[in-house]
Amino acid sequence: MTQNDPAAPTCPVHHMRGPEKFNPFTPQYHANLYGTFDTAREEQPVFFSPVMNLWVVTRYDDVKAVLKDPEAFSSAGAVAPLTPEILRLIGGPDGPIQRTALVNSDPPLHTRFRNTFQKAFTPRQVSRLEPEIRELTQSLLADLGTNKRLEAVQGLCDPLPLLTICRLMGVPDKDAADIKRWSADSIRASNPALDIEGQRVVAQSMIDFYTYMVELTRHYAAHPAENLISAVVEAQTDSEEPLSFEEIGGLSRGLVLAGHETSAALLGNTLQTLLTQRELWDALCAHPERISGAVDEFLRHGGPAVGLFRQATRDVQFGEVTIPKNARVWVTYLAGNHDPAQFPDPQRLDLERPNAANHLSLGYGIHYCIGAPLAKLELRVALEEMTKRYPGLRLDAEQEIEHRPNFVMRGLKQLVLVTD
Repeated sequence: MTQNDPAAPTCPVHHMRGPEKFNPFTPQYHANLYGTFDTAREEQPVFFSPVMNLWVVTRYDDVKAVLKDPEAFSSAGAVAPLTPEILRLIGGPDGPIQRTALVNSDPPLHTRFRNTFQKAFTPRQVSRLEPEIRELTQSLLADLGTNKRLEAVQGLCDPLPLLTICRLMGVPDKDAADIKRWSADSIRASNPALDIEGQRVVAQSMIDFYTYMVELTRHYAAHPAENLISAVVEAQTDSEEPLSFEEIGGLSRGLVLAGHETSAALLGNTLQTLLTQRELWDALCAHPERISGAVDEFLRHGGPAVGLFRQATRDVQFGEVTIPKNARVWVTYLAGNHDPAQFPDPQRLDLERPNAANHLSLGYGIHYCIGAPLAKLELRVALEEMTKRYPGLRLDAEQEIEHRPNFVMRGLKQLVLVTD
């Protein structure tokens, strides 16, 4: 059996049958995302999707099993399948852009890549950034204090993690707008609805982003400074297998992209939930010391990663279903995080949930998010500052809440906040 075999078992859930049913590229799917995964998890937790031409894994235990077995499930192409045109333009699967993506790599290359950057993202190292993150948050909230209104996605959620990761890596603030544009285009690269011109724009952004980070690496090799890229370049002098400038630049590109897009979506998702369920916001305003302990629950409930991809290196059995060798697999973190067998009453944001730290929003196993301590710190600081300064904060009642149409990451288009 191959992944294209028409006889491959399909999901028996009625509303998922046919090419027009389980389709992450439709508004109907995004409007009922949790319900779709709930039904799949109950009736056929592992199924083949003809629309996506891959297998979908939805149950917490199964998702975790895939993530902790890199030998059976390769991470090659983990982020999203690119269109053939984009892949051709950026140099193919073995070109420098794809080859230097940490999330797409397997051991031993992954181990070599990750070990180089790991020390910079320890909780102790990241904690040193807290004063700067707090000051930046206060600055971004200034408009809310003045105008009593803030579009939070562009005014806070995007710039806070973007400027934080840029400054950590050594990207000048003046270049942050380019970084944001290149990152947004990179995320769009998996959208099959892009026309040829759109694909060329996206591909050029990916090339420009990679080229910029490689040139920045060369700059800091010649002009050392206090930032992560410079530190990594310096560390290569004592390495038995030093990374090239191209590898450092490519890896840095991935860290900058992942280090702000996911954190931005997480903050927006969390704010929407807290301000919709007013009693939760009021509880945190009254007891801000609870914010730190609830960060993992925020990640579980509103984590931005819908899922990432793997490729089976051999036949793998899940119950009565066999995922065949060479098949593409979509590992749905979001579905696992809302599995009631692991998290009772999963749709409820529970500030005291005892096992919230078992969530999968930051991955699991060798690909556990390298920037996890930074993401948690940014979320905690932002919520501490907002609950302290604006306890009366609320959502603009006139706005329509919409999510960005992306099947890999769940984030808001905009979120308008108002205060007295």
